[in-house]
Amino acid sequence: MIEFRVPGIAAPQGSKKAFRTRGGRIALVESCARVKPYRANVALAARAAWVDAPTNGTVGVSIAFTFIRPASHYNAKGVLRAGAATHPGKGIGDIDKLCRAVLDGLTGVIYADDSQVVSLVATKAYGNTAESCISIYITH
Repeated sequence: MIEFRVPGIAAPQGSKKAFRTRGGRIALVESCARVKPYRANVALAARAAWVDAPTNGTVGVSIAFTFIRPASHYNAKGVLRAGAATHPGKGIGDIDKLCRAVLDGLTGVIYADDSQVVSLVATKAYGNTAESCISIYITH
């Protein structure tokens, strides 16, 4: 089992937007501009944790997405409001799209293709620190 952290705000990998270029070709662009650098950060952290070549076997992946609580969750004295949400909801991103970006970032580093992932567990939560991050656990 290996585990590592990726600091930063997770970027959802959603649908791609298609448009026609001046030459008449169709080009596809990610719907979230942050996803490409985010996937690169995931790959960089994975390379630091995984020194072997990408495995050809199956893997299990657990991902814990941790987000900073919004300031609106606290009262003027800095105490958490009684009605504050316990887990991130709207505005953070769908958990499946967040996972898609991470799994694609791990492709070519941990495994050859994300079809090798046979088990996936993911959670979204608010953290107790002032930093957003993801924690990734991989078994093979």
